[in-house]
Amino acid sequence: MNKLDRYTKFQFAFHILILLIASGIIFSYAMNQFQVAYVIIGSVIAISSIYRLYQLVLKTKANNEEI
Repeated sequence: MNKLDRYTKFQFAFHILILLIASGIIFSYAMNQFQVAYVIIGSVIAISSIYRLYQLVLKTKANNEEI
């Protein structure tokens, strides 16, 4: 169970980092010449990271209720 906890913590940290980087990409390219392709790519990455974080929260909540 300890390895699973460490892996879950790593996933949380990783997706939060990816979310911050994607937000930076979106903000940077929205402020400079509004380059649509980069804003779309950053948005897709951010949305997928948010979705994965949501799944992790649900999975963690379900695991805690079982115990």
